[in-house]
Amino acid sequence: MKQTIFVITLMLVTLQAYAQQNQTQSDRKGFVVGAMVGVGHLSLSGNTANTSDGFGISLPNLKAGYMINPDLAIMLSTQGLSYEESGQDRSISGLVPSLQYWIKPNLWINGGIGLAMDVPAFYTDNTGDQCRIDFGAAILLSSGYEVYRKGSFSIDLQGIIQAGQIESDNGNREAFAVMTGVGFNFN
Repeated sequence: MKQTIFVITLMLVTLQAYAQQNQTQSDRKGFVVGAMVGVGHLSLSGNTANTSDGFGISLPNLKAGYMINPDLAIMLSTQGLSYEESGQDRSISGLVPSLQYWIKPNLWINGGIGLAMDVPAFYTDNTGDQCRIDFGAAILLSSGYEVYRKGSFSIDLQGIIQAGQIESDNGNREAFAVMTGVGFNFN
């Protein structure tokens, strides 16, 4: 895990150094779509039988929205982090309407409140109790720094904090996730 974090950090620093040479002023307008690839730490607690802490791959991380003006967008974001329960992969995800605001031409913040979900991981073939989907409330805060922009395409470094409480037949589960990664965006 330490080697993976070192390689990702080295890659991000190299990307930022390259991007500072290619910065252009943007004219953001219209629709915005983006995806992030990253890693994160998930902490689960509550009165359910299975609670855990651990690092994982941050999937799915997608967002789509519309620019209200060159500095403000209305977005629908979905963030998720996988974990293992009873030998099956599951995901704590969120479907969150949010506002994204560019503080500076290459620095943005994003926040919103929406739906938290505890679902089977999208890449697994689950049966029985593992097919259950539990819902609750989520809050999302994120920030990003654009390191490269060419036309309507941009690459940014993102940090995300997501917290939620999920209700299930077995009781309540609180989730807190911190994620980081590289975002690829079009607008």
